[in-house]
Amino acid sequence: MKFAKEIYIVSLMFSLAFFLRGSNNIVITSLPLYVKDYFSFNPSEIGILAATISTSMFISSGIINPYFPKCRKWIVRISSIAYGIILPLISFSTSISVWLYSAIVGLAAGMIFPNVITMSSEINDRKTKERAISLYTVALSLSLIVGPYIESVILRYYPIKEVFLFFSPFGIAVAVLSFFLKFPHSSRGTVSLSVVKSLPFILAIINNTSYDVPFAAITTFAGVLEISKGISTEMVALSFSLYFLTSFFSRMLMVVRPVNRVLIPISISLIIAFIGLLGISFSSSLFQFLLWMAILGIPHGFTYPVSLTILSRGFPDQRISAANSLFFSLMSIVAVITPLLVGYVASLVGISKSFLSLEPLVVFSLAAIAILSKRSNLGDEIYQGR
Repeated sequence: MKFAKEIYIVSLMFSLAFFLRGSNNIVITSLPLYVKDYFSFNPSEIGILAATISTSMFISSGIINPYFPKCRKWIVRISSIAYGIILPLISFSTSISVWLYSAIVGLAAGMIFPNVITMSSEINDRKTKERAISLYTVALSLSLIVGPYIESVILRYYPIKEVFLFFSPFGIAVAVLSFFLKFPHSSRGTVSLSVVKSLPFILAIINNTSYDVPFAAITTFAGVLEISKGISTEMVALSFSLYFLTSFFSRMLMVVRPVNRVLIPISISLIIAFIGLLGISFSSSLFQFLLWMAILGIPHGFTYPVSLTILSRGFPDQRISAANSLFFSLMSIVAVITPLLVGYVASLVGISKSFLSLEPLVVFSLAAIAILSKRSNLGDEIYQGR
């Protein structure tokens, strides 16, 4: 019975993550190209549109989800139905309605994602729970490989505005599967100051921010950058598949060999991110662009599952829902600010050089995590998983 329950939880987490992230990523990466081609949006407007999605995700994950626990189940189900309806409608949007559709997509995703992650708290064994979290992130990466590949095939025969219509089955799957989502009774749904001030939460935030910022910039502007250099939209879609392919293998490694000392993958990720951002800024050919996209996929693969593992080790089941919701909402804020700042910098110095402006954050994060690891007296519990 215990094994069957764990299989059910892991299977549902995997399926929801795959269909939701697969379709949500298409919106995030293809919408900038869509509005640029059809509505002539400039980099600043594209950044604001991306920020609209992230702001909506913050509202639902950081305010609605934790502070309305009694009606959370129905809000999630309604959100998933709205997501399934809106996704294909993006193909028929205007320069005005695209803002509304983007906001609804963000609200829905922000409600669903934290509750999928929190399902892992129903698994009691620590290693099994961490494997479930890693498999959840594997599903995210797998969807980010399959999604762009499907998109690249679609773009051979149809314009980019029709891509969202072809991904409507993903939205329908999200709507159906959400009705099977479990909502752990142990979740309190409140956010306390102790959560924000705790070491595992601070560490998870610093770790994730160190790569969430470059990731938000890459997904929003990397495609626009390469199209400006003459690369086709089909090849841009394939480049994202390559990016997420290396991310997928990084996360599969964490499933096969669960992390004990989290500082090792954190340090590796930050060093690779620093080098990769330099590379993509100065790439001058399709081969170089694909190479650096593949390299940057490695830290993308490690960062998120390591952050979730830190939270899982650092909080009891009674507080993990609040920690997950607050973590997800703060990451949404990062996704709001980044496109705005990078879009503004890009309008001044160009998209290529705007990626270089992210390097100081990577250096700061590496230094901050090193200091925390030395000063903390919770090393065995959080850093080494003992």
